[in-house]
Amino acid sequence: MKLSKLCPYLLLGAMLLGGCGAASGDSSVPASETQVSTSEEAQKSVPEIYKDITDNVALISPVEMQDEFITNYYGIDPDVLEEYVFEMSEDATSAETVVIMKVKDAADVENIKNALGVVIDEKRAEMENYLPEQFEIVDKSQVESKDNYVWLVISNNRDAILELIEKDI
Repeated sequence: MKLSKLCPYLLLGAMLLGGCGAASGDSSVPASETQVSTSEEAQKSVPEIYKDITDNVALISPVEMQDEFITNYYGIDPDVLEEYVFEMSEDATSAETVVIMKVKDAADVENIKNALGVVIDEKRAEMENYLPEQFEIVDKSQVESKDNYVWLVISNNRDAILELIEKDI
């Protein structure tokens, strides 16, 4: 009976001692592996990059577009993406769009760039005869990429948004 009361304390002690050993710093990890994990930690995820944007730039009624939308309207297969943010303004008088995609395989980057080119073409067509000011904003936009990242920014605040994206990629 005394043993059954003692077991939880022994278990707790073993867990605490086990944790202490891991905290003492194991020097058996090669420096190159430590550097890799440090650089990966420094790189922000696509949602984190977008959060930086929303924290620093006022967007006009952004709405997140889901997998079905990007597949049906732009032919983008979400399975080729590691992660993405695809936000469009729900305000019909605004062309504002922010898309950041991280592609799993670099071979798919061109297809994603072409698909985002369709977004620009459609926004141009929507705005050209109805909202000339928004048409000018769309007309200045372009699809950009670096490594496995592809992005499109259609916004009056384009320069500020691009600066945040390029800083984090």
